Parts: sequence; C-alpha cells; structure tokens
Amino acid sequence: MILNKKQNIFILLSVIIMILIIGYVAKFIHDQNAAKEKAAEVAIETMKKEKNVDFVVTDVKIQQLELAGFIRVRGYDKNNKKKKHYVVINKSQNYKVEYWGDE
Repeated sequence: MILNKKQNIFILLSVIIMILIIGYVAKFIHDQNAAKEKAAEVAIETMKKEKNVDFVVTDVKIQQLELAGFIRVRGYDKNNKKKKHYVVINKSQNYKVEYWGDE
C-alpha cells in the first residue's frame, strides 16, 4: 500500500515534533540537574565559610510557584549528623545565598 503525499507529510511532521519535544525535555532535565549541583556547591561553601561546618547535602529542591527561582538545600553537619541545616539560594541572582539556618 502506497501512502499518499499528505500522509507522508503528516508522518514527517509528527516525527519532527516528537524529536523536538524529546530534545526539550532532555534539556530541561539537564538544566535542573545542573542547577541543583551548583546550588549544592554554593551551600557547602557557604556553610564552611559562615558556620565552619562540613555540610553534607541530603536534599536539593527547586521551589515552585511563589518561591520560583529559589533552591532549598538541606543537609547535616558531617561531624554531628543530628545537627541539620538548610540554605536557601536565589538562582535568579546568580546563585546568591538568601539565608540559612538550623532545623
């Protein structure tokens, strides 16, 4: 069975759209992972500099909705696992640390 020209164009466009969507999703996931890694590095440096704590990262969460642009990094002191800390980083302002504290 030979497909007509309209069907061939439809199939070609469908394949192109699927490739574009897959590429966009892959880039989005890569960018999120890169942002999380950068935020974790900034949090470790900040905790070492400001509180002299060897910070071990346990969770990195990119905030949504009203806190969009902020990344919350949670973790604990390497020497005292019961002492938990968090650092909030503003991704929109070149990974500037907004505040940090103890949990």
